[in-house]
Amino acid sequence: MDYAQDILNLEQQRCTAMMGADVPLLSQLFADDMVWIHASAKVDGKAGVLNTIGSGKTKYLAIDCSDQQVRLYGETAIVGGVADMKLESAGEVRSLKNRYTIHWLKQAGGWQVVNWQSTSVKAA
Repeated sequence: MDYAQDILNLEQQRCTAMMGADVPLLSQLFADDMVWIHASAKVDGKAGVLNTIGSGKTKYLAIDCSDQQVRLYGETAIVGGVADMKLESAGEVRSLKNRYTIHWLKQAGGWQVVNWQSTSVKAA
């Protein structure tokens, strides 16, 4: 089995679900105890991220991930990459570029996100 490709496929599903505000799918992809650390250093859990996306408070208009590298350690996959995002928050459209790390854990129900952390990439 090519778990690395499976994880990249899940990453694409996650991004598509975030852009489509598909809270039911995101709820399946995110572990109940997930920690989401924004580039601003704000820490969220699963409920907070799902609420922000589901309520429309933040709308992901585009997410383009590049430079993705998958490292597998048993039942854990760590993906590092760069996310170029366009989002609308509080009526303001913004473009963000973040270097991120996301951890996926294989559980009984399949792979789930257990941790996300991103850092803003400043323009050179």
